[in-house]
Amino acid sequence: MTRGRIVSAWAALLGFAFALRMGLAVGSPNIFYPDEIFQTLEPAHRLAFGYGVISWEWRLGIRSWVLPTFLAGVMRATAWLSVWASKSPGSASAGYVIGTEIFLSLISLVTIWFGYAWAKRASGASAALIAAVACSFFFGLVYFAPKALNEVVAAHVLLPGLYLGVYGERLGERKRLFVAGLLCALAACLRIQLLPALLFAMVYFCYPRWRERIPAVAAGAAVPVLVFGAADWITWSYPWQSFIRYFEANVVEGPGKLFPVQPWYWYLLILVVLLGPAVLLLFHGARRSPFLAIFCAIVVISHSVIPHKEIRFLYPILAPSITLAAMGIVDLLGEIKRGLQFLDNPKWVVAIGVAFLALSSALLAAQCADWYKTRWGDGAFDRLSREPALCGVGIYRAMWWESGGYTHLHRDVPIIPLENAAQLATDAPSINALIAPANSPGLPSGFGQSQCWQGVCLYERPGACTSPAAGEELNAYLRRIGQ
Repeated sequence: MTRGRIVSAWAALLGFAFALRMGLAVGSPNIFYPDEIFQTLEPAHRLAFGYGVISWEWRLGIRSWVLPTFLAGVMRATAWLSVWASKSPGSASAGYVIGTEIFLSLISLVTIWFGYAWAKRASGASAALIAAVACSFFFGLVYFAPKALNEVVAAHVLLPGLYLGVYGERLGERKRLFVAGLLCALAACLRIQLLPALLFAMVYFCYPRWRERIPAVAAGAAVPVLVFGAADWITWSYPWQSFIRYFEANVVEGPGKLFPVQPWYWYLLILVVLLGPAVLLLFHGARRSPFLAIFCAIVVISHSVIPHKEIRFLYPILAPSITLAAMGIVDLLGEIKRGLQFLDNPKWVVAIGVAFLALSSALLAAQCADWYKTRWGDGAFDRLSREPALCGVGIYRAMWWESGGYTHLHRDVPIIPLENAAQLATDAPSINALIAPANSPGLPSGFGQSQCWQGVCLYERPGACTSPAAGEELNAYLRRIGQ
């Protein structure tokens, strides 16, 4: 295969993967979990534009400003895209929302490179092709890629770190180990729960030549650790405050007070949900790459002992697991090919492997159809961001954390949570847009239904707004209820 054809094939595969990620993000906008707004994009919006919702984590200083600062730069740099995305140029949130999704989707393409590069070194060209193609279309990777979640960004950072730590000989030993240590430590700083698995990885990088290798790995790891410590010292009260306060809130104070908890075996079930039938191939893949299998196992085990569990927390091992599955199917077909001469042809092996993983992805997408439905939070607030007459938004009998925050509203107007009908009647003059369930009784006069999303509707009225009473807007409300 000529160099030109190789470049064209890679360009086609990466373009296909990028189109899938952006197509789902733009064609079916959704908010999977509030953290993708209120822990990353909302503080980034506050940095970039001067206003935003402040949740309890940011009031107590248990989040680092490093990732939001980076995203704020992306927002400012891509806000001009609203000229194309909106009928009201310069006012809609769609410009920088699409800009951040483009940026995050581009970063996510590292999963395709990783699947190919790792599988080729551990199992050969057929497994590499299967892994690369599967990582381009697998539903979990496509769905989560454009989302500004710490664990998603951390995963895309750690994958090249793992590869360089084990296989990156071309860079030279000291350089590759320095970069591997830097990337792995950066992933740990973004997602501290990955620390046990990443410590194992960095120890593995150094074995068996400890004295020569430890200094390079340690020097690389020190860079992000010091940067995050300095950032906390500047933005909060002391170095690494966000890590210490995060540990206290999640371990010392107990997650049951703040978050729903799950039994220890829950992630074993979630692996089946995330991988579908492909989970059956992990054992065979583990024989080809024990290190990668052990790394994934440590992530699952270390997360299993933490009572608070979410599907998204396993995203960092999704691409490695698909890579293991790709190697596993090649290994399995190699064992059963006796009497099946067509399996001697690598093209048939690749076709079967890709088809099997495509089926696994399709089954996952079918059972997770609710994940990618447009919800009222981004739907209603994106629409309101294009309304120049907007002067106040009320949220009645709907959860404030399901909204898109000022990230999607992008209007410096009050957002008022309305807890009961009496407050709705009192605060109606302070809003001219209302979020409420469909067919809600007793809505103030003058509000007409504009659009609905999954049973929640936007109601609007013409005219101006009066100033709300002190303590009614969302940030004051959150301080009052401790959220």
